[in-house]
Amino acid sequence: MRRPLMLWPLVFFLLFLALGGFAGAIPLLMDPSGELLGMAEVLPLLPVPNFILPGLFLLVVMGLFPLLLAYALVARPDWARFSSLLRWSKHYWAWTATLVLVVIIALWLIYEGLLIGFFPITYVTAVLGLLILLFALMPGVRKFYAS
Repeated sequence: MRRPLMLWPLVFFLLFLALGGFAGAIPLLMDPSGELLGMAEVLPLLPVPNFILPGLFLLVVMGLFPLLLAYALVARPDWARFSSLLRWSKHYWAWTATLVLVVIIALWLIYEGLLIGFFPITYVTAVLGLLILLFALMPGVRKFYAS
């Protein structure tokens, strides 16, 4: 079965999210004070002593995880460990995990907004999450990954 045309924008937006995740994570992990990103004044508003945990979250959840999903959506590897975790959805595990990623993004942005307010990158990430959701739920994409 051919890959649906709408899969490619989905993969593009996942890769774009990963790029943004790395762009945020690397400076936070290199300088946990937040000075590299001009975020030092925000640190007292957070429940953590430095930006290591937010940096790790960005690295793993917004960087590595979208890369994994982009690869899996295109290559469709049969990784039994992941398939068994999300078998209840009746869809390929990477498609289901993409929806889970969107929920995680939404929760992260809400929590971030409540703690430190909203920045332009917050809105960019929110739009990116909505685009990922939109393309994942396109009928052709959804049907392609249905069991």
